Amino acid sequence: MFKSGFILTTDVHISAAMFNKTPVIVWLDGETFDFGGVIEKQDEHTVTIDGMHYMKAACEFKVR
Repeated sequence: MFKSGFILTTDVHISAAMFNKTPVIVWLDGETFDFGGVIEKQDEHTVTIDGMHYMKAACEFKVR
């Protein structure tokens, strides 16, 4: 399990958080963008949380 504030920097981190149903927060430009939730899926470019798609290149995902 990840500690609060851990930044999910790789696809493996994102997959592990998704598998463990770890709640995450979405950050954009150094600020909280969305309080997110549990990751539903990911692909090469996006992460889906509660039906919303976030671009990996633009966003940072931190464990809540």
